[in-house]
Amino acid sequence: MGDGALSSWQGGGPASASRVAAALAAVSLRGGTRDDARDWGYQRLRCGQTCLIFDGAPPPAAALSRGACASTLAFELSDGPHRLVVNCGGGAGLPADLIKGLRTTAAHSTLVLAETNSTALHGDGTMGRGVVEVELSRMDGPEASRIEAAHDGYVKRFGFSHRRRLVLTADGRTLEGEDRLVPAGRKKPAATPLAIWFHLAPDIEGVPTTDGQGALLRPAEGTGWQFRTRVGALTVEDSLWVDGAGRPRASKALVVTLDATESGATVPWSFRRVK
Repeated sequence: MGDGALSSWQGGGPASASRVAAALAAVSLRGGTRDDARDWGYQRLRCGQTCLIFDGAPPPAAALSRGACASTLAFELSDGPHRLVVNCGGGAGLPADLIKGLRTTAAHSTLVLAETNSTALHGDGTMGRGVVEVELSRMDGPEASRIEAAHDGYVKRFGFSHRRRLVLTADGRTLEGEDRLVPAGRKKPAATPLAIWFHLAPDIEGVPTTDGQGALLRPAEGTGWQFRTRVGALTVEDSLWVDGAGRPRASKALVVTLDATESGATVPWSFRRVK
């Protein structure tokens, strides 16, 4: 992330910048890290001082999935050294019930359909059926960087494919997003509730706007941002984030909810840095 530490994925927490730098130095990684790392599943967009990390691959193979998370198409966002949008994270030594909750799709900044995980989580720590294929395309241009991706985790159960588009402007001041549910597969879709979670870093205060379609994000340090959506109901919910020392810290989350119809749903949203 922008602070040099790790983002939170697959039960791991934000190892410190010094540990990350030491690890890279120990393996003599030439040329630094890669932004388009398709072979290990993640994408990174860096525009201006803004950094975005995106989960663009299916979950780990069954033999390697113990403790893995249903986080497909989730993202994290930082503004310089300040984290803005995060996943709840994880770490060793936490209570078993909490670890189970941290593995869910709802513990990540992505869309959740009918309060179910995009990939099933078993009690023994392994993963079940869900996301098999992820379509992903990326374009980096002089005006913006764009990622478009889709997963099939909800196709067999609900008849919908989840598609997500993220566009980060070259100056890093605006992230335009769109989440879509598109009918797919053999199952006939029906009206289904969805929720899109945007977990905020612990030092971010989310203040809803009077029209109910946005929120002002006020960090303890750094520049504020504004979130907007034109579809659904927006609420600010309690959340948590596991820090680099493995300690759960209270935080908030922006949650957009609505019911998808038989033909699906389209939810545009944006984050813009306040001038």
